[in-house]
Amino acid sequence: MPDGFDLLTYLAGEPGPGVERPRVGDPVELRVLQGGLSIEAFSAAGQRLGRLPPTERDALTSMLPEGRTAFHGRIAALVPRPRQLGDGRIHIRVSAG
Repeated sequence: MPDGFDLLTYLAGEPGPGVERPRVGDPVELRVLQGGLSIEAFSAAGQRLGRLPPTERDALTSMLPEGRTAFHGRIAALVPRPRQLGDGRIHIRVSAG
């Protein structure tokens, strides 16, 4: 990962039933799965929060050092959906410096 790396990304999909609602500032672990075909976000309690969309996944995997399969971030924002359709989008800030 380049020095001073700072990226804002978001999750596609929503946490499943029974998952504690995330809050701004909560730590998140982003795990590279299936040999880089998927990146999923997990709460500190190990609950699955969602996955990165393909374009975001590709951008992040291209910046990871070889062999690294996870990196950490924090929830930067919870953006509501129009007309109350679902929980909204979870934005995550990933940084390394």
